Amino acid sequence: MKVAAILIDTGRELLHRKTIIVYFGLVTLVLLFFALVLRTDVANGVIGSLSVGGLNGSASPQGFQTVEGFVRNVQLGVAFLLYPLAILMSIFATASLVPRMLERGTVDLLLSKPITRPVLFLARYAGGVLTASLNLLYLTLGVAAILAWKTGVFNGGFVLSGLLMSLYFACLFAYVVLAGVLLRSTTVSILISAALFFASLAVRLPHAHRDWALLITSRAGRATARGLVEALYHALPQSYEFIAAAVALIRQEGSVPWGAVLGSAGAGTLALLLAVAYFSRKDY
Repeated sequence: MKVAAILIDTGRELLHRKTIIVYFGLVTLVLLFFALVLRTDVANGVIGSLSVGGLNGSASPQGFQTVEGFVRNVQLGVAFLLYPLAILMSIFATASLVPRMLERGTVDLLLSKPITRPVLFLARYAGGVLTASLNLLYLTLGVAAILAWKTGVFNGGFVLSGLLMSLYFACLFAYVVLAGVLLRSTTVSILISAALFFASLAVRLPHAHRDWALLITSRAGRATARGLVEALYHALPQSYEFIAAAVALIRQEGSVPWGAVLGSAGAGTLALLLAVAYFSRKDY
């Protein structure tokens, strides 16, 4: 009951700041756009005609493409365009949870409650993850349901990709709350999350092509550079691998890089545990 009370209080705080309401409203607008402007004519498993916002496409004698292919292509477009925006908005909506909790007066009130510090911190973290996950699930289920209504094809892999991106957010958010408890700044926490995203993409290339280190003539320098790249690659959320896994789930073909996904989950768990340990020992 105490954890539930903290979760409810976290939800109320996010609602009070209106950010999460804007997020929910934007997702709703996207779903209304799909429902109102997309019109398809399906015959024998093939898209015969297509209309988007009154703009009509001309079908070839064989039709545009199979319905399954059309649905997957639309969902891939949604994934590439809207998933990054959804993650970004989730960070904006939740990055203040820890810094605001640590404000004088607020932290005194929370610590006076009959609940341990680790449970308090983890409940705040869980509230942020739950809020973002519900919005991502709302987006993916809504798009999948509308496309199923328009075409008769439901792609469960798209919904699974939304759950996977919720896991990615949980990994990234662990670093956000770690920055929040160390620095007590919402702005810095947001900037750090952006830096981690781009850093994870930057180190992925040298990780995949290890011969780059041969450009360094010094053996010690080469070993140091390789070690630094590998340490960063495994310590940060592996953004590229999450994107590849989401694409594989939507296409329902190819292998999903679960090893990299689980590695990111482990790194995020470590960051979260460090944040919990610091919060538990800090004198406020």
